[in-house]
Amino acid sequence: LPAVPSALLDALKAAAVEAGLPRLALVGGVVRDLLLHQRHGRPWHGVPALDWVVEGSATHLSEVLLERCGPARVTRVQHHDQFATVALDLDGVPLDLATARQEHYPAPAQNPVVQPGSLAADLVRRDLTINAMALDLISGELIDPHGGQSDLAAGRLQFLHPGSISDDPTRVIRAARYGARLGMNLGFDALKQVRETVAAWPWAWQVGDAPETAPPALASRLRMELERLLDHEPWPVALDLLEAWQAMALVDPGLQRDAE
Repeated sequence: LPAVPSALLDALKAAAVEAGLPRLALVGGVVRDLLLHQRHGRPWHGVPALDWVVEGSATHLSEVLLERCGPARVTRVQHHDQFATVALDLDGVPLDLATARQEHYPAPAQNPVVQPGSLAADLVRRDLTINAMALDLISGELIDPHGGQSDLAAGRLQFLHPGSISDDPTRVIRAARYGARLGMNLGFDALKQVRETVAAWPWAWQVGDAPETAPPALASRLRMELERLLDHEPWPVALDLLEAWQAMALVDPGLQRDAE
């Protein structure tokens, strides 16, 4: 990993082995960006934090790590018991340790029901195949159960399963963010899923209804994703993608029909 000391990874791996963890995997955007850098020549911009999924207990791993490395190397430890996560700095590098989880959605756009699970189940929770890869620090294996590497090479955005958008419509906004940032576009199946889901939009809730009556994905999560898009991404490109996908109705149906 560029700019990540090997001593940090060695210490983390040793702690995971001592804790008896079957898997400790680097996940998320850092895996995607590392592959884009190493295989496709994209610039490496670094990462603000390293996200790890722990098969086992993230809390136990942090305790073993602190015992092995001491408080001089392990600092700023924060436990979030509600989410089974631990945030800490190791040798000054921020790490987020999350216990592997699985989830299901009781209804479209509702908050998911989450419980402990495996790394494979945790990857299924994610939005796109390019974000559902992992590097297992213990075995050294690149884990890619959903074809993320081939989608990266093809410049293709694909969702993980046919119900991905109905579960969480804000995944369309995230796809536009990544499409604008990485120069990628929806694959055929993903585009079909977006258009079919949006055609059934917005289920029992309408734009203009009282905000407190909206399901969570249509209220706080939608606003959060739009703020990220407008604050951190090439937003004119992202909005063009949403319009081309006929997905502006997620924000307001009038925008999709507005030629200006």
